[in-house]
Amino acid sequence: FKAASTNINRRHQEYFEAKKDKEKENLEKKVSICEEIENLDFSALTGYQAWNVATQRVLDLQAQWKEIGFAPQKMNLKVFERFRAACDEFFRQKSEFFKNAKNELANNLERKKALCELAEQLKDSEDWKTTADKLAKLQKEWKEIGPVAQKYSETLWKRFVSACDAFFERRNAATSSQRSVELENLKKKRAVI
Repeated sequence: FKAASTNINRRHQEYFEAKKDKEKENLEKKVSICEEIENLDFSALTGYQAWNVATQRVLDLQAQWKEIGFAPQKMNLKVFERFRAACDEFFRQKSEFFKNAKNELANNLERKKALCELAEQLKDSEDWKTTADKLAKLQKEWKEIGPVAQKYSETLWKRFVSACDAFFERRNAATSSQRSVELENLKKKRAVI
């Protein structure tokens, strides 16, 4: 009986020591995951692609977290709260980035619509020099404005460029006939000379 009891106690002790070691290893893995999420550099995440890559990494880390077993009982809740806080902060930052990006796209859309309207007002002008300068400034301003939502981008660009092209085609037609008159006058002057 004593030998059997000793054997059972030894196996019992080995089991709980192994369990304790496994929980300690799990805690280290969980702390490592927390640190990785906490150490994400939000200032480096400046575009959609960067945020999507970071989001995929966080989702992968969350999946890893679920596969890891329990940590020691006294640390399990603390490490989970740390993990949850790190994930919450990441997704809060992501939400803020996309909210700001959406506002910026909407602002850019309004600015580009205003440029389209100005270009459309100028397209019928016959003050060639002044209007050409104004349209050149509008084109420069267009380039300086950031992107708009993809669903509006092509339509808006076509609207703007067609207004500009309409003016410049009219100007070229008007000035080409003027140049032919100038060339004719030059021929007459040379004949006189």
